[in-house]
Amino acid sequence: MLPRVTVSILSYRRFEPLVKVLESVRRQDYPNVEVIVVDNGSDPELAEGIERRFPQTRVIRLPENIGAAARNYAIAQARGGYLVTLDNDVYFDAPHALREVVAAFERHPRAGCVVFRVCHPSTGRVWVPDWCHPRPWQAAECEEFETYYITEGAAAFRRALFEQVEPYWPALFIGHEGFDLALRILDAGYEIWYTPRVKVWHLASPEARPSWRSFYYFPRNLFAVVYRNYPWAEAVAHLVPRLALFGLYALRAGAFRHFARGMWDGLRMIHACRGVRRPVSRTTLSRIREMDRFQPGLGERFRLGAQRMLASLR
Repeated sequence: MLPRVTVSILSYRRFEPLVKVLESVRRQDYPNVEVIVVDNGSDPELAEGIERRFPQTRVIRLPENIGAAARNYAIAQARGGYLVTLDNDVYFDAPHALREVVAAFERHPRAGCVVFRVCHPSTGRVWVPDWCHPRPWQAAECEEFETYYITEGAAAFRRALFEQVEPYWPALFIGHEGFDLALRILDAGYEIWYTPRVKVWHLASPEARPSWRSFYYFPRNLFAVVYRNYPWAEAVAHLVPRLALFGLYALRAGAFRHFARGMWDGLRMIHACRGVRRPVSRTTLSRIREMDRFQPGLGERFRLGAQRMLASLR
């Protein structure tokens, strides 16, 4: 018998895009599927509409929006050996996607997570803001490779790994939660693989992406994630150039006040989160550096970073 796959969709308002996602799941030709929608405090009508239209879907209703940590409810209740996590604006391209997910885990027995090829329907190409893998997307989007980046709303996990690895960190709310989780997954000895054979479309509506969000949450959560996961010397080396570059983006976009507020709140988070500091091992840092050998030069990385930022604001 084929292993059960749980598909979990994180939802916050936006009924019609969610229907599109659920339709793409319903079209899958994989026979052993459980579907869970975790609703992040939307109006009751949304959950009721989904239950009527997709009666086989289990809806977990949360009383308020708790951000990415809402995925932890699906992690706790999933019955599948594999757990696919989608956002409510990310849908499968083809009906064989779940078969490809299972096949990817079979190809890579040490993989704790598999991440998908994310494209935007308006261009038909890779959605650049979702590409933070340690290879240039122009050369690697069609290749399968090991990565340290998780596209949170377009990924799959071995459910058993969450018996060893703490799931999403609620303090972050949104932003950097995938990188924070990826560091724990790698530190537990698992691998993360990018597979282009699982293709999804990201609607990326501006309705869910206010222009200030990235400028605030990037510095805020970067402080917290680096403090939590990095030894001191590596923390400084990781933090300083990224904050400097992002500060320049914020100035250029007229959003420096949001950036400054994120910096301040990030410093406050460090003080409040001292009890969760667990730096990853030197072995894990070496694995990350080994993956980074495929990165382009520093100037090109800065240019691509600016490209991702500008695209995320459109």
